[in-house]
Amino acid sequence: MSSLGIYFGIKDINLVETSAKKILNNIRLPHPNTAMTELEEKVPADIKLIALLKDAFRTYRIKADEAAICISGQDLVIRTFEIPLIPQNELKGVVSFEVKKYIPFKLEELDYDFQILYNSKNKTSLVLFVGIKKEILNNYISIFKQLNMKIGVLEYSAFSVLRFLKLSGVNDSGVKASLCFDLNNEDEANFTVYENGFSLFSRDFVLTGEPSGFEQVAEADRMQRLEKLKNEIKISLDYYKRKFPEKSLKEIYVVSDKESQQELSAFSSEASIKFVDSQKVLGKGAIYSSVLIKSFAASLFKLSPLKIKISLIGAKIKAAKTVPSARQTTTNLLEGIKIDLKFIIFGVLICAGVFVYGITRVQPLKKELSDIQNNRVKINSVSGSETIEELSDLSSKFSQKISTLDNLTKNQMFATYPLDSVPAALPVGVWLENFNFNQNASGGPELILSGKVYLADSEKEVESVNNFLANLKKIPEFSRYFQEININSIDRVSEEEKSILTFTIVCKAERK
Repeated sequence: MSSLGIYFGIKDINLVETSAKKILNNIRLPHPNTAMTELEEKVPADIKLIALLKDAFRTYRIKADEAAICISGQDLVIRTFEIPLIPQNELKGVVSFEVKKYIPFKLEELDYDFQILYNSKNKTSLVLFVGIKKEILNNYISIFKQLNMKIGVLEYSAFSVLRFLKLSGVNDSGVKASLCFDLNNEDEANFTVYENGFSLFSRDFVLTGEPSGFEQVAEADRMQRLEKLKNEIKISLDYYKRKFPEKSLKEIYVVSDKESQQELSAFSSEASIKFVDSQKVLGKGAIYSSVLIKSFAASLFKLSPLKIKISLIGAKIKAAKTVPSARQTTTNLLEGIKIDLKFIIFGVLICAGVFVYGITRVQPLKKELSDIQNNRVKINSVSGSETIEELSDLSSKFSQKISTLDNLTKNQMFATYPLDSVPAALPVGVWLENFNFNQNASGGPELILSGKVYLADSEKEVESVNNFLANLKKIPEFSRYFQEININSIDRVSEEEKSILTFTIVCKAERK
């Protein structure tokens, strides 16, 4: 079964149909937003684009009902930033608050998704945030709906380049960079630094020059673009080193045509430059272009998944399923209800009847209370001659004694009940190794739980610890005793050649 990848570039649209990593069709179309005639300008770009795609599907007999969409960075907002290590259920709120510092418009205007890379050493989380304006995403969805085609994935073109490196056999472990460019065509170049498959930094830039369509650019223009490319690489590397000084970049993998590789091989850099043999991945008959690289890699999103799990389509669907506001719900409930004066009068009479009935019931109780007060036992230590101040002082002393006795009897801490509920809160893969029950600095009880997690996936292990914390807070028998439950430490140890996550959770009760 074939797969279809479509790259929407700044000048061109490229369609690639593949089957088992082999190219069946490679179709390149001019973008309808550029180079339109006066007559075409009167037709909306969306209609023009739908017509172009339908014509290409018909001409090349493409019958796919699903497409992987790859879009340029100019349509997206991509940011990476650090936040403290926090529980899983608080992540979205913290990310939404923090990202507002880095975007030039309102967050409500975006459909967005994010991914977290946990750092247990300094107890921080690196956030990869990708957003797209709602109107742009709605436009893509509308276009493919009219084409009767499902969108399998919508991804950033630089991430498609990372998939191409994976298809070429490049190992994603460690800190590396990818650079994809095309000096012969007007397409944006992508520079991305990633660590173990997770994007740390990405930058897109256009190598300006005279519009060339599908023709080879002049030699002078080519050299000018090459010089700009070198400057852009230096700028990107300088910015990366300032942002991540502790993550040293060792290798830059370049995806380009062979002629450009020869011209770039002498370019000096702190990181070694390695060139990817794109012909080996695309096939001998394929002619290199960056738009082909991106659309080809996008078409194989199912066959070669990335460690980056950003899903803008999924995030939009999830946001659409959110519960409507309380105001909207109330309005919907009240719609269609007609007010009848008879029902209002009947309701007032019922309320009045209840009020009168309550008074008749209260009077006997007041009389009984008065009789009890008159017949109460006389206390020798209190005579009828004391002033109100003396009685208040005496009452205060007795209250203190009673409070002391109550604390001795009622506020005892029984460890059996909270400890009995702990096993029920343990997720799969989490076990406890030690617990310590003592008194904290404020005089209240304190329970320290120490345990380990092993799931062979660092992200899932941290998520399991957060789930264990959330489960403890949800158990009434446990949270009733401990009002403050927090993760004190997360670390990683090696046991029997396996990396195991260790954690400590401190549960504190207020002193009463």
